[in-house]
Amino acid sequence: MKHITIDALQDALQTGTEAHIIDVRTPEEFNEGHIKGAKNIPLDTIPASVDSFNDEDEYIIICKRGGRALQAAEYLDNEHLNITVVDQGMDDWKGEITK
Repeated sequence: MKHITIDALQDALQTGTEAHIIDVRTPEEFNEGHIKGAKNIPLDTIPASVDSFNDEDEYIIICKRGGRALQAAEYLDNEHLNITVVDQGMDDWKGEITK
């Protein structure tokens, strides 16, 4: 599992990344604003959703402040997936958000 700062994520998105952004906040939090193109998979549904992940792809996991993202990333890393966790969260995001 790799770690990335919110600023490094913003840079990666601006220069282009093929990684999938997975937002593990609740649907209500996600609908208040999220990174464009992010997919909402709430933390409590990660174990049931693991089959939807492809071990060939890269996934960047984000939440509100970093705690839930780390939990999800640890679980997915144990499934031998290519996981990067954002050490901060949407509270620190300075880029555009989609509602």
